[in-house]
Amino acid sequence: MNIKELKAGQPVETAYLLKKKEALKTKEGKLYLRLVFADKTGEIEGRMWDNTETVNGAIDSGAVVVVSGTVDVWKNDKQIKVDGLRAASEKEYKPTDLIRAVENPEELFKKVNSYLGGISDKHLSILADRFLEDTDLMSRFKKSPGASSWHNAYIGGLLEHTYEVMYISERVCELYPQADKDLVLIGAFVHDIGKVIELDPNTLQYTLDGGLIGHLTLGFDILSKKISGIKDFPKDLELKLKHIILSHHGEYEQQSPVLPKTLEATIVYQADELTSQANAVKELIEAQSGGDKEWSNFVGIKSRKYLLKKQK
Repeated sequence: MNIKELKAGQPVETAYLLKKKEALKTKEGKLYLRLVFADKTGEIEGRMWDNTETVNGAIDSGAVVVVSGTVDVWKNDKQIKVDGLRAASEKEYKPTDLIRAVENPEELFKKVNSYLGGISDKHLSILADRFLEDTDLMSRFKKSPGASSWHNAYIGGLLEHTYEVMYISERVCELYPQADKDLVLIGAFVHDIGKVIELDPNTLQYTLDGGLIGHLTLGFDILSKKISGIKDFPKDLELKLKHIILSHHGEYEQQSPVLPKTLEATIVYQADELTSQANAVKELIEAQSGGDKEWSNFVGIKSRKYLLKKQK
């Protein structure tokens, strides 16, 4: 049964992706598990109260599990009261049923190609070609999620997000012709390229490289290697492009090692911020709308709730 179709009181015996697992304790000191399950239609929380020590030691986040239990309601939100949890065999699920994917990856990739094909600067055009000719890298680029959660957290999410950042960045350059549009476009293209290594597209979880190093540094390294193979690549272009990658989180509080200090870096940062936050709020509204709820659950990373219903 798809998560979106689950109803209160309904029994469950279904394979889901275990996105998150937390081992917590009640006031009396009893161990229980807070779980988040997912399929391509959405997510649902679960609570497991019995046999928790065995399950906690045997199953980790990112696994596909068969969930046995009953759909309950807690504070107007559906959740699963989990009676049993075990690893699923490959015969019990289809990966395409568990992880959502963008519907039009090749169309999006053609649009990204079109933006890169319009770059007139000789060295930046060669750099774009070096990326596009790397078939393994581009294959991973098309499949990678945009994040593990919050925004574009699905297969092809990175490609979708990158296209949107390039689209918005180009429009901003029309308003500010002082910006180097070629530099902005290639910067928008590579700003999150490190996510092809940072995130596992099969589980949406962080890889070891992603968890220890992060996509800014990983992207910086990918870019550095591509540039190193281009003869006489201008040093100023290299520095400005690397600056876009390292500054695109915008603030030190957002784990940005440097702040945006060029017009081009500022445009990419703001375009990235706009599209990622808009996508996240859209996804949140779609996931939590329904019933009598007027406001979303409290979103800790944004310190607020979001309005779900359109007002008459």
